[in-house]
Amino acid sequence: MKNLIPARSPHLLLRPLDKGYFYAVNCSFPRSLRILSPVQTEVLSAIDGKTSVAAIAEKTGLSLKTLEELLFLLAQTEIVRTDQVFSQPVKPPSPKSLNFWIHTTNRCNLGCSYCYIPTLHNPDGMDEATRNQLLEKVVETVKARKLRQVRFRLAGGEPLTQFKSWKAFIPDLRKRLAPYGCQFEVSFLTNLTILTEEIIAFAKAHRISFGVSLDGVKAYQDISRPFKQGTGTFDLVNRNLKRLLTEQIPVSINTVVNNHNLDGLPELTQYLIDLDIPFRYSIVKGEAIDADKLEEKLLASYAVMKQAISQGWSFSRRHQFCDLKPTELGFQTCASGFSGGAINVDGTMHYCHVHVGDASKLSHSIFDTDVDMVEMIEQGSHEEEKRSADCRACRYRSVCTSGCPVYRVKDKDPQCSLYHRIIPLIYDLQAQERFKQLQEFNML
Repeated sequence: MKNLIPARSPHLLLRPLDKGYFYAVNCSFPRSLRILSPVQTEVLSAIDGKTSVAAIAEKTGLSLKTLEELLFLLAQTEIVRTDQVFSQPVKPPSPKSLNFWIHTTNRCNLGCSYCYIPTLHNPDGMDEATRNQLLEKVVETVKARKLRQVRFRLAGGEPLTQFKSWKAFIPDLRKRLAPYGCQFEVSFLTNLTILTEEIIAFAKAHRISFGVSLDGVKAYQDISRPFKQGTGTFDLVNRNLKRLLTEQIPVSINTVVNNHNLDGLPELTQYLIDLDIPFRYSIVKGEAIDADKLEEKLLASYAVMKQAISQGWSFSRRHQFCDLKPTELGFQTCASGFSGGAINVDGTMHYCHVHVGDASKLSHSIFDTDVDMVEMIEQGSHEEEKRSADCRACRYRSVCTSGCPVYRVKDKDPQCSLYHRIIPLIYDLQAQERFKQLQEFNML
């Protein structure tokens, strides 16, 4: 091995931590973050794609055996390679699971200013015949494709207005899929202004999770997500959140960051940390936002998270920013166009839920008898591959995947410059979390 010439990943991020320690992460290889000692950092810095292993050993004063062991470890996640052939996430030939956004209803009891649903407040929901056809179509596809997982995100509108309609469907589909070894997961994407003892009991019995929309603490939520008649929702949502937590029902938060709630983002961050709830911050789509204030408030929020990490809060398992995938990475932003899409109340299948109600977009129907659901996805719209030359050459292309293809501007995410500021910061916080853990276990 001494004559081999190692090279660093072209997508490598190498940044300082504390007490001479650094961290390295290959932004094109999942779960590659590694804490480096000063000596290991010296070795990695000496790797330039031109210098042999023997010369690096001489330069750093390490034995060949010790250096080879270190290079072997770094090669496991392609931080370095000796053949200079670095991989990146690629689209598999076929899906192993399906992930659908189910538009259960157009009915909603809130009046959020940024809602994208064009048919909002039309009272129609998915009828029994369509739900039955959906069940049969899923079973047919799982059987034919030998799929191992199906996930439904029951959304709307407000899906909990339709709870009784789905109460029988969920256990029925899970039972029908069990003989094929297929797992069925369900979550309600809800504003959580509706929560009954019946819903709680059902969620516990059938392993239902909740994705809750919350845009701020107190006045910020009340302004951004009011009831249709204008009254606020925070107190009710806060009460219902704590009910779910008390019952140990899985729950996560999604916050749409917009001009109305920017000032309250640091306070919301602390509130969610105190509740120890996973949360995701998404930037509003199709609406202008104050870029300077956005960055300012995000940095203030990440400062809150940094302080929480020092006190033992689990940043890596609790926070996500937009569609960024700093740990898992990805070949595209979401399941749309590959292993999923959105199914409307009438049974039409769309590339994305923002296309629901848009007759100009290509769609199929679950009532089509000559194609299964995977074929519907394959034959539908495909927008995820339209990426700019800048994106294709970017170090972070597997982290942000150019953002949501529906909202790209000139084939890139409109928040591209912000991502270049935030992605390294997210890795910094992950590394600080890991560094703290290593210190606590006396591994440094």
